[in-house]
Amino acid sequence: MSTASSVPTFGCTCARLRKLTRRLTRIYDAHLSAQAIKVTQYSLLANAARGERALSEFAAELEMDRSTLSRNLAPLAAQGWVSISIGADARSRSISLTAAGRRKLKAALPSWRKAQCEVESVLGTEGVGELHRKIERALAALPVPSGKRA
Repeated sequence: MSTASSVPTFGCTCARLRKLTRRLTRIYDAHLSAQAIKVTQYSLLANAARGERALSEFAAELEMDRSTLSRNLAPLAAQGWVSISIGADARSRSISLTAAGRRKLKAALPSWRKAQCEVESVLGTEGVGELHRKIERALAALPVPSGKRA
């Protein structure tokens, strides 16, 4: 695409990526359903397992809005898988994985692996590797939202 007024060569990249994400999510969710967890929840648990930290730091790492992250963490906290506590001051919150959350993550890992294997079976190991490399290049090239870490 050469100018802002010309028609894009490939159509909307965002729409295509969202469609791909929905298809991949269905595969992971189907495998993880045996553990009564969705891939979005699994991902949050896996990221929380890296250690306790401030909710704002956690949101920045995931490049998510704090309020969206809080809403997504609420069901995990209700299940007792994460703990959200008062942070350094009364306005801040801290997130940590609980023992129940570690057990849930460990129980769900084989289902996640099966989903990952299905994706690799469909796209091929080289195809998944190529996809990951392209995603990493795109993430490196695109601007990081202000206030977020790369």
